[in-house]
Amino acid sequence: MEKPEDIVQKAEKKLKAFFGGTKKFEDACDLFIKAANLFKVDKKWKEAAEAFQSAANCQLKLKSTYETASHLISSAICLLKVDKKSAIEMYKQAIDYYIEVGRFNMAAKYHKEIAEIYEKERDSSNALAHFQKAADFYSSENSESLAQQCLLKVALYSALMEEYERAINLYEEIGKAYLENNLLKYSAKENFLRAGLCHLARGDLVAAKRGYEQYQEVDITFESQRECKFLGDLITAFEEGDLEQFTNVVFDYDSLSKLDAWKTTILLRVKNKIKEETEKLLL
Repeated sequence: MEKPEDIVQKAEKKLKAFFGGTKKFEDACDLFIKAANLFKVDKKWKEAAEAFQSAANCQLKLKSTYETASHLISSAICLLKVDKKSAIEMYKQAIDYYIEVGRFNMAAKYHKEIAEIYEKERDSSNALAHFQKAADFYSSENSESLAQQCLLKVALYSALMEEYERAINLYEEIGKAYLENNLLKYSAKENFLRAGLCHLARGDLVAAKRGYEQYQEVDITFESQRECKFLGDLITAFEEGDLEQFTNVVFDYDSLSKLDAWKTTILLRVKNKIKEETEKLLL
């Protein structure tokens, strides 16, 4: 079997030929792809990525923008194995080409993939930014379900970064949108609960009580849900400055509906707000 390094040399030799027109770029592209796949078999990820980039450059000469983007994505996937920063740059280049040809769903898909890379790296700020871009592109293509999935991530990270207003608006907006969808309407309660928790985390008892009432108005089933009782009991504990009651409410809810990491973090902030308000009264 021919070595991938030798195939790359053949491809580069074709590109240097004075004659050949577009055919030399087509032939060289095929060779670069062949070499890239053989590098992948050998787990030589950097070399495979470089070969895919060379294939992309050939397609760029052929003015095939979509194919250029596709090969850059292949390069990015290889680079994820060895160099995440470079992989992200490849994704970004590909996205620019997808936008150029109006493939906004593809742009959205890869912004989401970038966001998920940053998410794994615990880079909340960049994860949020790319989830937002993905949501914007999905919305532009009327892919509202996919847009909402990304916006829920935006809301999650906004709250963790203490951008509560943004998080609240998104949770409430998506919660109301869910009510109009028979498949999703039973998930609205989760978004209303999260919005209410954000109100409390920023210490806005008035807004929390107002939101609590509004959620019951827009969702006639909310009042009978465990999430509604939980939020109402938290608001009462907050209003009374009763940390013991707050702890008991959280414990009881957790015993029935296991709290995730996000809720645990936000509830700890709510608890700290209660402490702050109690200490102010004692001064």
